[in-house]
Amino acid sequence: YAETYGVDVDPARVCVTTGSSGGFLLAFLWAFDAADRVALADPGYPAYRNILKAIDCVPVGLPATAASRFQPTPELLDAAGGDLAGLIVASPANPTGSMLSAKELEALVLWCRKRGVRFVSDEIYHGLDYRGASVSALEFTRDAIVINSFSKYYCMTGWRIGWMVLPDDLLRRVQILQQNLFIAAPTLSQ
Repeated sequence: YAETYGVDVDPARVCVTTGSSGGFLLAFLWAFDAADRVALADPGYPAYRNILKAIDCVPVGLPATAASRFQPTPELLDAAGGDLAGLIVASPANPTGSMLSAKELEALVLWCRKRGVRFVSDEIYHGLDYRGASVSALEFTRDAIVINSFSKYYCMTGWRIGWMVLPDDLLRRVQILQQNLFIAAPTLSQ
């Protein structure tokens, strides 16, 4: 993170996971309560919705269009109405490939901070970009849940190895839950 983004990350905040999917499950289980409303771009990666529904959260699709470059915006969040517990962003996004600029990502982080909304950043497609370097949410906040994986950039899809950078308040909780659900990411992959 220091080399790629100029961000100092304490290794103790990193949790190795069974792929990014295992990371999403662990993060969502501790970050959100049943009935919490969590915003995400629509169209977006279907697994977010499926995991949220499985833990009785309410996915709130933000109608992202070409006008918003298929990404959430503060205006779309304002229009979502009601209380939101979280926002999930992916940049580059799946399935659209659209990317948030540093200014756009910072605006979303600030929107969430002002309202006490959890910010989840899916960064598994970082490095697979052609318009410029990807921007990490960690460049703007220590409170984001950042999920990444070796699957895409490192071409290790079948190895099922990923990681999360967690805010301090979630770190120990996620570690305990991981010990009970997965024990550890596959030894061979590690």
